[in-house]
Amino acid sequence: MKAKQIVAIDVGSSNVVIAVGAVEDDGRVEIRGIVSEPVNGVNAGRIENSDTVGQAIAAAKQRIESQLDVRITEAYAGLSGDFIRCVQLTDHVYVQDELRNGSNQITQRDIDDLDRRMRSVKLPDEREMIITMEPMRYKIDEREVEIPVGSYGHVLSATYNFILCDKSMRDRLRLCLQRQGITVKEFVPNALVSHLSVATTEDMQDGAVVVDLGGGVTDVTVLLGGKVRYIASIPIGADAINSDIRSSSIPSNYVEDLKIQHGAAIAEFADDDMIVFQSARRGMVKSILRKNLATIIEARLTEIAEWVRREIKDAGCGSKFMPVVLLTGGGSVMRDIERLFARELKIDDVRAVYPEYGFVEESLTKHITTPAYATIASLLLYGATHGSCAVVAGGATRQSAPAPALEEDVQEKQTIKSPQREPEVARDVPAHEQEKRVAVDDDDDFDMDIDAGDIEDDVVPKRKGLMGRFRNLLDRMGNTFTEVEDDNDF
Repeated sequence: MKAKQIVAIDVGSSNVVIAVGAVEDDGRVEIRGIVSEPVNGVNAGRIENSDTVGQAIAAAKQRIESQLDVRITEAYAGLSGDFIRCVQLTDHVYVQDELRNGSNQITQRDIDDLDRRMRSVKLPDEREMIITMEPMRYKIDEREVEIPVGSYGHVLSATYNFILCDKSMRDRLRLCLQRQGITVKEFVPNALVSHLSVATTEDMQDGAVVVDLGGGVTDVTVLLGGKVRYIASIPIGADAINSDIRSSSIPSNYVEDLKIQHGAAIAEFADDDMIVFQSARRGMVKSILRKNLATIIEARLTEIAEWVRREIKDAGCGSKFMPVVLLTGGGSVMRDIERLFARELKIDDVRAVYPEYGFVEESLTKHITTPAYATIASLLLYGATHGSCAVVAGGATRQSAPAPALEEDVQEKQTIKSPQREPEVARDVPAHEQEKRVAVDDDDDFDMDIDAGDIEDDVVPKRKGLMGRFRNLLDRMGNTFTEVEDDNDF
């Protein structure tokens, strides 16, 4: 295999997905294979049972290695859940007049000084780590500029975007992968890269919100000015819709097909006819009104859309921010879902999209058969620009190498940019406090701390009474199911 090989792994709440791709000379990725295995022991992105997760990873790994006749030893690993949070900090430096002529022209040295100050901030919570940090915008004497070097002014300030992760959640995933002989090349927040396969350059520049509706988590990514401005993981996804439908006495093995084939996101547009299907139980037939099924789905999707609306507001892009909304992920295939999100977000341009950018077209058509693969596709694209993975040709016919020794205290590689020191960012601060600035004088010590009031805790709070709405709905709908005894053996 002469081409650069990329391996991506996404351990979701419903499935473990592994993909292998090869980078072409023009930078496009040829998808060589994608496999998906159901998983238990993951709740809203949090690994709660390493054994069951490890079994799913082993099954997916064995399948794709057999298909491609390779042995996988290294991969990019996606992270998603409310243990990923986004905070923003602002700091400044006084411009050094290197020419000593009073011109105060900004140089790269001023940028480096500001960057060094940001990297010197400590984390008060040792349970967290920095995934990445990068400047979102620069100001010179309170005047926002796109390219600061070469400009003139006395005070250079910048707002940095920090992506933080709970170390224990990262370590659980690392442990599961190490036990299967896979070393993590980088941990990558799914929300940080989800736009790569679905958003255009124009979308990123003018403003877009990518909403990835997964099984247990809905990732939200806010794009503006060509950059990721904000990310969030909402701990609720399409699996919650399935649970609501099951609570209406629908057998579990019928729920997903019933939702996709007959469901709709807006009850108003659903027909009044009865959906009748055969139950696995002997002699039983089940039925539900199509409009009632849509009512259950609409209530939960409305809940998710309301959450997304709050995250867009917390991104702080301004009241005039009217982005295009790109819906993707396995939960985005619902009929009328674009209408519902347009209604709830009060945004006209809402589209359900598949991964389509950055790939060799033939391999894309062959392997991307569902928008549920949007996350794994974007992880492949990220890996294509950040380094190849160790993939051994013909490995499927050889004895697998033993799993590497587990080192609980190994210092992991940082994703995207690896800071020299981890900034200190406090938690438990209301959302409206996130944009507060941190101003440090020129002669302050660089090893500064940040008060809890200076930043925001973006972990999505747990909400109470989520099921109350659905119980009320079911009460109003009444008993729409019938059980018919039949002498025939179904």
